[in-house]
Amino acid sequence: MTTASSSLRKFTYRPEIDGLRTLAVLPVLLFHAGLGFPGGFMGVDIFFVISGYLISSIILRDLSQDSFRFRDFWERRIRRILPAAAAMTIVTLIVGGIILLPESFENLGQSALAQILMVANFYFWQQDGYFAAPSDYEPLLHTWSLAVEEQFYLILPFLLVFLYARGHRWMKGVIFILFLASLIWSFFGPYLYPMATFYLLPARAWELLLGVIIALYPIQIPGGKFGATTASLAGLIMMIYPMLTYTPDIPFPGVSAVPPCLGAALFILGTRDHQTFSKQLFSIRPFVFIGKISYSLYLWHWPILVYGRHLSVHETPLATRLILLGASFVVAILSWRFIETPFRRPGKLLPDQRRTFRFFAVTTLLVGAGATIAYRTEGLPSRFTPEHLALAAVADEDFDAPDNKNLREDGKLPRLQNDFSVTPTILVWGDSHAKAALPVFRDLCEEQETDLYYACKGGIPPILGIARAPLKKEMAQYNNAVLEALKTTGVKTVILIARWSIYPEKSPSFFMPDITYRKPDGSPPEEVFKNQLTKTVRLLREMDLKVWIVKEVPWQLRSVPENLVNAARFGRSFSALGVTVTQHRKRQKFVNGVLNSLVSENVRLIDPLPVLSDGEHHTLVMKDGLPLYTDADHLSIAGSRLLRPLVERIFQEAASPDSP
Repeated sequence: MTTASSSLRKFTYRPEIDGLRTLAVLPVLLFHAGLGFPGGFMGVDIFFVISGYLISSIILRDLSQDSFRFRDFWERRIRRILPAAAAMTIVTLIVGGIILLPESFENLGQSALAQILMVANFYFWQQDGYFAAPSDYEPLLHTWSLAVEEQFYLILPFLLVFLYARGHRWMKGVIFILFLASLIWSFFGPYLYPMATFYLLPARAWELLLGVIIALYPIQIPGGKFGATTASLAGLIMMIYPMLTYTPDIPFPGVSAVPPCLGAALFILGTRDHQTFSKQLFSIRPFVFIGKISYSLYLWHWPILVYGRHLSVHETPLATRLILLGASFVVAILSWRFIETPFRRPGKLLPDQRRTFRFFAVTTLLVGAGATIAYRTEGLPSRFTPEHLALAAVADEDFDAPDNKNLREDGKLPRLQNDFSVTPTILVWGDSHAKAALPVFRDLCEEQETDLYYACKGGIPPILGIARAPLKKEMAQYNNAVLEALKTTGVKTVILIARWSIYPEKSPSFFMPDITYRKPDGSPPEEVFKNQLTKTVRLLREMDLKVWIVKEVPWQLRSVPENLVNAARFGRSFSALGVTVTQHRKRQKFVNGVLNSLVSENVRLIDPLPVLSDGEHHTLVMKDGLPLYTDADHLSIAGSRLLRPLVERIFQEAASPDSP
């Protein structure tokens, strides 16, 4: 390995790489705080390239000098990663024990346990369902990227040691094949398995392996200093431009991750051997300092922002977000100075290798024990008064209406009452908002001794001919099955209920599944929504069915049970917790325009706003001491029953002999 070894022996500290860390971490912070950089999330990908380069350079240098030892490598990783991560996790658990409701604290315990076991990416991959807690409220969500790196660190040393013994050609060939395989999988993964592709190592490995390649291969930028300057500037453009222009709804990582990752590689290569402008710029003290604290800054900023969201009534105000970012820098500096730095090298805290591994074991057990307590005690509900727990318990309501998962197989629509002595004439069709509204329909069925069919599946609106992504056909297949089953019933009235506004929008959070509902031809989602809903209603009318469309209930932006508990604990007024009527109408302007355009003699609308607001000021989140939502947008059983005066006449008309 003579060619590679000559450059690896010269491997020393490079201040411009700390400056590159600054370029990676600041856009992440600004993106998470909603302060610009819509593509700032890809700073994590730049970190992956940097990590792959630095770690492999150290391992390859030690191998070339016959000084590599696995125990030494693990000791350095423990000293570098564990102390600050453990401190952040412990503090996050303690603060969560003060702020979070039982269910959220229980989830935090699970994620903390996953983090300390280095499988946080697997945990959050499994939390991507429609009913999962919004990712913006998960205090340890950011640890998924730490888990990806930690898993890579577990594999890479064994791989390099194995390949080193077989020669340089073997090593270069195998690393490149692994890089290429991961890259190809990353290209297709966002369309086939978007969440697994985002969170798991196989689709992210190429980013880390790109760093390995530029450390392993004797790559020289042609053209001397001019060529190096051009390459490093091109790398900066390839990193910065996507951060300013990408949006969270693009398929990622995939092809979209290539420019920033390749840009990072070009920057590292272009600044390696020459004093280029980029090297001088990113070696100045402020850039280097932020790069040095970037690990602590990444660790602490997210839980600080998340707890700010938990304590905010609606959206976190701009001034609050700026204060929280400032606090993140203060905490990061303290963490770097008093936790990271003292533990980095042998000293008073960890004088030798044996105590380092003992520290790892003890810390893992302590953090794991705290996380397990939060998890196994169901979030320590004893922290709250009975009154607070009664408010919080609404978040766990589970109305007894099983999802009709087998509809595509058996072609049978479920009955709400399972009363086979009557022939239902009504179908409630929609997404999870439709299911949340079912309690009032059950009340009416019981009173009138009748029954109805329902087809309520989370995340699937009652709109024919749409798909979550070009290769995802389950949504269209399910809705087609509903339509076919409908033809064999005696139904005369169809009630469509959904969280309408979310479907023509782009995903509100990068960490949620892509919910931009498009046809395979890539039409704009607003156009798809209007055209396909219009076609759906027209088809139902051609079947001689009366159609009622229930407009969307007000979306409260924050979990209502949590808001109510915090209001009770901190002396806030309940009356102003709901979003304003103006906010609701503004959000619904486009979809309500579409729904209003569908009205005809046998297509009618129901607007829940009058019964879920105080008139012209605020929407309601509580009435008669009962929360009206289970989260930010799904009605509770009490909230559903407020719709009674609006839907009662549907039953009356359906029972009328003159009804079509």
